[in-house]
Amino acid sequence: MVVWCQTMTQQIDRNAIVKRATELLRGGATMLAEACPLCNSPLFKLPSGEVVCPIHGRVMLVKTEEEVSEANVLSTLTELEKSITNKLNMYVNKLKSSEAEFEDARNVIAWLDALERIEKIKRLLSKTKQLETPQTSTRKTSKK
Repeated sequence: MVVWCQTMTQQIDRNAIVKRATELLRGGATMLAEACPLCNSPLFKLPSGEVVCPIHGRVMLVKTEEEVSEANVLSTLTELEKSITNKLNMYVNKLKSSEAEFEDARNVIAWLDALERIEKIKRLLSKTKQLETPQTSTRKTSKK
């Protein structure tokens, strides 16, 4: 099994790792047998099903090249989303001041449209993945 890490961060001391791991366990996370490929820290599965590294945050467990490709797409979309949000914050500050121009409002609308498209793509990928996952059938047994 290959582990794909979404972000790379600076080195953190061991005490911080232990503290974060403890927080995850107290929050209901389960420690997994897999380790982060970047820092070799144990991975944790949150109650929501998300897998995280105590240092790097969200990671994805992937088994095939197709899953690696999908993870790369999701990571790119997430980074794009962050960049657009930062840009929107810049415009919010500008709109609060007297420097705002009509063109700024147009740009805000364009960036919001881009965010909406990213969310649609993410939902589409999520639905596609759900359709590809085989559903387990539950049988009801009746007593005779």
